[in-house]
Amino acid sequence: MDLSQATESFFASCRAARYSEHTLIDYKNTFRKFEKVVAGNTPVNNISVDEIVKFMGSPEVMQVSKKTALNYHTGLSSLWRWSVEKGYCETNIVRLVKAPRPEQRDIVPYTRREIEKLIGAANSSNLPERDFAIVLVLLDTGIRASELGDVKIKKVYIEERQILVLGKGGKERRLRVSQDTINVIVHYLNWRGCSKLSAYREKYLFLGNTNKKITRHTLRQLCDRLEVRANVANVYPHKFRHTFAIEFLRNGGNIFTLQKLLGHTTLDMVKRYLAIAQSDIDRDHDKASPVKNWHLVKQL
Repeated sequence: MDLSQATESFFASCRAARYSEHTLIDYKNTFRKFEKVVAGNTPVNNISVDEIVKFMGSPEVMQVSKKTALNYHTGLSSLWRWSVEKGYCETNIVRLVKAPRPEQRDIVPYTRREIEKLIGAANSSNLPERDFAIVLVLLDTGIRASELGDVKIKKVYIEERQILVLGKGGKERRLRVSQDTINVIVHYLNWRGCSKLSAYREKYLFLGNTNKKITRHTLRQLCDRLEVRANVANVYPHKFRHTFAIEFLRNGGNIFTLQKLLGHTTLDMVKRYLAIAQSDIDRDHDKASPVKNWHLVKQL
């Protein structure tokens, strides 16, 4: 089987297995770029380790972030693993090529003042009801951008104040929201004409400008507009997730509960949030300590 046939069959297999649209798009993008380096009519079993290395070192891959390059490596490895299972090639040669190690960027959450400015910008946008609700849901749940777009009205439980989210690996989790956020969601749905929720169960909660579900790209564009209007630097969807996580821990939330809310399989990322929250607690104690501020201990 040649490369083009393999990628097409693999892609169909992933779609049949109900892989997320985000994963499918990533795979398609990876394979399209790979076929610029290795011809599509090349038999999969004839592709060498050197050609994988050549692709990973190509200008198109070198210009993207290490995290994106790692996604390319992961996509190719998934394709080769599937090809081995199907008997189209003998070994997963991608495993012989060292995967890029993404840089660990500093986590900088929004400040309260920045959130207030973003809410003000959302309330003065062309779609204030929708944009205000989006900002609150992102901040109140830590939901991923791709997960937000997939939420249907039937997955919003008004009385229970919960949103049912389908996360990575097809795992569902319930996200609790505040009464204030629920009120804003209800106001937005009434504005959309969806006051009788039972009649709109299959509709997506948040729509883009074309009346289709909001995508990660559309959400990023919204963040870009809010950034300019609010005069807040570095506004992007995932930063709301960081802010939710850190504020959750600052306010006494449990680390294991946070792991479940965020949909993480390990505690690695949650521990990074905990370290930031703990440093804030230590700094606040240094400022607020009664022993220090009342000068109870004379110099020894």
